[in-house]
Amino acid sequence: MSNMGGWAAVPSGLVVRSGELHVFRAELAPAHYTLGDALELVTDEERAMAETFGRSADGWAFLNARAMIRRVLGWVLGRSPAGVQFCRSEHGQLALVDREVCFSAAHVGGQQMVAVSLSSEVGVDVQDSHVAYAENLHLALTEWEQRLLRRLSPAARQMFFLSLWTRKEAVLRAAGYGLRVPPEEVDVLVEDGAGAVAVPLPNGAGVTEIHVRDLPSGRGTVAAAAATVPVTALHTWTFNATFHQAHSC
Repeated sequence: MSNMGGWAAVPSGLVVRSGELHVFRAELAPAHYTLGDALELVTDEERAMAETFGRSADGWAFLNARAMIRRVLGWVLGRSPAGVQFCRSEHGQLALVDREVCFSAAHVGGQQMVAVSLSSEVGVDVQDSHVAYAENLHLALTEWEQRLLRRLSPAARQMFFLSLWTRKEAVLRAAGYGLRVPPEEVDVLVEDGAGAVAVPLPNGAGVTEIHVRDLPSGRGTVAAAAATVPVTALHTWTFNATFHQAHSC
């Protein structure tokens, strides 16, 4: 994968081409944005799901995230966000009903990320870099990853762990199984934050190769994206929801 460097504004007339991986970063609560705006784009089922969250703030974040995914995909596909319909893949991953593109989404705090590809299943993950590192999290690492972690100073362990964890999440989402594959069985130590990772499939079904890449850091987050085939170019975009809503078709 090659990274275009940093996060750039989405260009007018963007076209997603075969072999490319595009990752969009968006603020979940842009100026002049309300819960009502999100409610216009979510389904009755999603509203019901939001009501099951213990805190209303968590339900609002869920609805806002689903609405933002529709805005990003609507822009990519050249259609109204309200026309973006989701289903579940064979292994339970969120997917487009028409499967026109493959995508993966993740959010933390007030930030949403959406990875999009024409030719590959994809995965993305983002974590808050300010969350305190907990010692028991090392149980999610392979034995060799744990050894490297222990060699670091306490101050360096948090960022090292988060870089590994975001890769694992992205890789397992791209593979389609999520945490049905134990993360401690997936070695994501790749050179310079990019490379191929072997993922053991559930029930002894073999091994699949996933290509992972760290995303540019920023705004207090650590993130990674992955794809099931080699990617010719990685593009990272900042999606301005207010602007793109005003200029959508």
